[in-house]
Amino acid sequence: MALVYLVLLLFLSGLLQALLPEGWPAPDLFLVYALWLAASRPPLLGLALAFLVGLLQDLLGFGLLGLHAVGLLLAAYAYYGAARYLDLRSPAGALAAFALAFLGKWFGYFLVAYWLRLDLPALLPWLPLGEGLLSLAFFWPLRPKAQEEPKA
Repeated sequence: MALVYLVLLLFLSGLLQALLPEGWPAPDLFLVYALWLAASRPPLLGLALAFLVGLLQDLLGFGLLGLHAVGLLLAAYAYYGAARYLDLRSPAGALAAFALAFLGKWFGYFLVAYWLRLDLPALLPWLPLGEGLLSLAFFWPLRPKAQEEPKA
């Protein structure tokens, strides 16, 4: 099932980049996929898979080798950290965990950019916010949901 989602991710990622107007932020479907993988696996495996998804994103030509890998690794780490304190099955908990993961991803990007002494791009404030909201729309149906109570 994870492989089917990966193929769908690659197709949707290319389609959305082509359909959205120039300058509009596209949803980070690789982040959504990494969090979906992390939500259903133990932390050690989930962190490794998030790193590999980011590495795949880098290899597909979306950035410096390791940039997205570190970003998604820190996003999954933040997601696991939030899962310790929040109920991810509640809407508020899932929203807070996604927000922390999104901030963790951007922290990872800036960390790698600082480490490599790269010039930081001039980001308009609404670009990461727009990307986060669009990514949340794709994450929301895949979030962990409350189990139904067994009927007596």
